[in-house]
Amino acid sequence: MKNTYWLFFLFVGFISIQPIIDMLTTYMVLNMDSGLSIGVVIRFLYMIFAGVLLLVFAKKSKWARYSIIYLIVFALFLGLNIYLNHQWKDPYYIGQEIKFFNKVVYMNVTLLGMIVMFSHYRSSVDVKRILSKNLLTASLIISIVFIGTMLTGTALESYQYNKIGFKGWFYAANELGATIAILLPLTLLLALDKVRSFSKAYYWIPFILLAVSSIMLGTKVGLGAVILSLVVATVVLFAKLFTNKRSLIKANLVISILLLIVTGATTPISPAYKNTYTHIDMLEAKKEKTKQEKPEKKEKEKPAKKKKESNLDDKDIQNLILSSREQFLAHHKEEYAKAPIARKMIGMGFSGDYTKQLPPKMIEMDFYDLFFSLGIIGFLLWVLPLLVVGLTVLVRLFKEPSQLLDESFMMYSTAIVLALGIAFVAGHVFTAPAVTIYFAAAAAYLFVIHFKQRQA
Repeated sequence: MKNTYWLFFLFVGFISIQPIIDMLTTYMVLNMDSGLSIGVVIRFLYMIFAGVLLLVFAKKSKWARYSIIYLIVFALFLGLNIYLNHQWKDPYYIGQEIKFFNKVVYMNVTLLGMIVMFSHYRSSVDVKRILSKNLLTASLIISIVFIGTMLTGTALESYQYNKIGFKGWFYAANELGATIAILLPLTLLLALDKVRSFSKAYYWIPFILLAVSSIMLGTKVGLGAVILSLVVATVVLFAKLFTNKRSLIKANLVISILLLIVTGATTPISPAYKNTYTHIDMLEAKKEKTKQEKPEKKEKEKPAKKKKESNLDDKDIQNLILSSREQFLAHHKEEYAKAPIARKMIGMGFSGDYTKQLPPKMIEMDFYDLFFSLGIIGFLLWVLPLLVVGLTVLVRLFKEPSQLLDESFMMYSTAIVLALGIAFVAGHVFTAPAVTIYFAAAAAYLFVIHFKQRQA
């Protein structure tokens, strides 16, 4: 296929404009009364574009052929899920159900599209350089807008009550936090690739700007992603001190250690730290109120200790970590346990059984949301591409353990681990197309490009 390079640049270039789409979406949500945002429309069209590309490359790519077969099977399953749940659920909001499944399948289509495009063009295009350039562009747009809006006092707040934090001109703080978390190690990789002496330390600026944005967001995810990215980089660089490349990494090692120290020192004054203690105070106040409302018992117990101790129990700690998601999880588990075997296998659809009094409410823990919505069969279908990619990368790593000292492998792996961890605990990764595309790009790079590039 001649003169098709524009397809690759268009497909990968879409990554760089994600923050712009998100800001346009924010404007529409805040200023227009419309249930369909520009972000939903553009990303749906991109998913269609990815599907068309699979058809275009089907003759020359076995991955494209396998992907088409897989997506047809998955689409048929989703159709069955919609049909049966339409019979089982009353009321049934078909618009919300279809919108949710559109988000669910987005990861599968974009990941498979990335794999096919990277595979087809890896011999004729520097995929790593182009991908890195687009990821860096997205990173810079986010951080410049974020910091710019804070300095001008136009930034939106991450929380409505009690807690503090900012989200720039972006609407969803959780999605923005997940996006930044995935981009942090990939932006840090730029510094690791470029800096060979302190004279080029300016390559650390994009990471520093993004790290500041992540911390000021006010979420535990944002602060944790900065720390984890720096820790992984520091460990890898320190280990390389014992190799013949030690002279090339000294500047990066010193800078990463300094940034880690600064991050640790400023953590007690960071929004995320303050928000954590605000949450703890709220939980303790709630427990104290409950205790006071109970009838007082005669004190036969030992005298109270003078030293003040935390009253938080295991449930409170869970609430602190999951931000009340555990309550919705318990509700969905109870519903799923009562469901007939057919619904357990096919899934309970978007948000399980809802009513007019109790509108649809997701758990916001992606793997649980996907499992309950898709059932056993559907969840296995959904996760199949991830398993293929993950197991393949692990097998290659087992054959080449030296990859653990490769900055590119470790930073891309860190991005994927962060995405999976956030998806499990806080959600808004695999049910948010705005975030999914970054994960798909990172996973496809490790699967298609990284190891092949080393062999070349």
